[in-house]
Amino acid sequence: MKKEYDFIFCGYGLSSSVILFKMSKINYYLNKKILIIENRKEDVNKTWCFWDSNDSKWNRFLSKKWSEINFKSLGISLDFKLDNMTYNMIKSQDFFKIVKKDIESNMNVETLYEEVLSIDHEPKNVRIKTKNHSFTASKVFNSIPNFSPYKKNSDLKMLLQHFKGWTIKTKNKYFDDKKATIMDFTIDQKDETRFFYVLPISSNEALIEYTLFSKKELNDSEYDQQISDYLRDNGISDYKITSNEKGVIPMTCFDYSKYNNKNLINIGTSGGWTKPSTGYTFKFIDKKSTQLLTFMEIENDFRKFNKKTRFWYYDRIFLDVLYYQNHLGSHLFERLFLNNKIEKIFRFLDNESSLIDDLRITLSFPKFLFTKTFFKTLFKY
Repeated sequence: MKKEYDFIFCGYGLSSSVILFKMSKINYYLNKKILIIENRKEDVNKTWCFWDSNDSKWNRFLSKKWSEINFKSLGISLDFKLDNMTYNMIKSQDFFKIVKKDIESNMNVETLYEEVLSIDHEPKNVRIKTKNHSFTASKVFNSIPNFSPYKKNSDLKMLLQHFKGWTIKTKNKYFDDKKATIMDFTIDQKDETRFFYVLPISSNEALIEYTLFSKKELNDSEYDQQISDYLRDNGISDYKITSNEKGVIPMTCFDYSKYNNKNLINIGTSGGWTKPSTGYTFKFIDKKSTQLLTFMEIENDFRKFNKKTRFWYYDRIFLDVLYYQNHLGSHLFERLFLNNKIEKIFRFLDNESSLIDDLRITLSFPKFLFTKTFFKTLFKY
């Protein structure tokens, strides 16, 4: 195995796969020497959901899509029909199977299944060490999580989006598979922000996912108990669990870019490529990866990538409110969905809305609380 590469990818998850998949469609990258270092030999089982236009480039990867969505809170159930878009589901194992086959067929890539022990910056390249090897590369893309920066910054406030989901099959037809419930707040909030996704795959199969925005994870048995209680309360008793998934996403506006250098960039969740206030990941990795490849056509210094926009400040304010007033989460999302058109909500959450729409949406929230947090954030950052 050669020790010098053009590109090294530390981690072979979603962000690395999407970047490499897009590289595999660009002639310039096809003959580059690329090394992928990944500690796990098996792909994780995850579900990614996102909204997109009807002609989305990801359509062939979809496990399911819905043209109707539902939002619920106590005493409220809102149905939205999506005219020019769909709410989409991709299963990670199906996605990786297709994408990695394309990457490995079209590009000059090698994959090493070892743990990355160190990443060292040298004058003209980056050196990566594993237990048995040492490599250098002109450019390194790192998606391995690193929580040490949070520990060094006691002023940084971070919530966790943590979740567990069961895919179940029921004996009888129960679900309307044309409609996805993207937030159901009708459960006990326990002074936090807690909700369920119900994503029907067919009339007798669905992913039921329990999600929290809070400061601490739960014990595994607590997630299971809450899912079991939710199914019972909704009249579902005769079912079989066919698979389960679990995850944690940091919800933070931490400035990951200061940990990039000229030849190394942090990507994916480790690079802040997740919507801080919601945890939505797939769409943001899609957009960031395209921006990065466009950037690399004209720039050679990763420190110049990733500029802050006004949406960073919106996320920072919303996160600060949720951090100190976590019990208000269901109320805040209720106000958002009650007072705005769904297409405008989606554009806002995609960081693509106009200033006028931003103003209208922010006026949905409690004015005193958000104004107070705005000035607190302004002087802090």
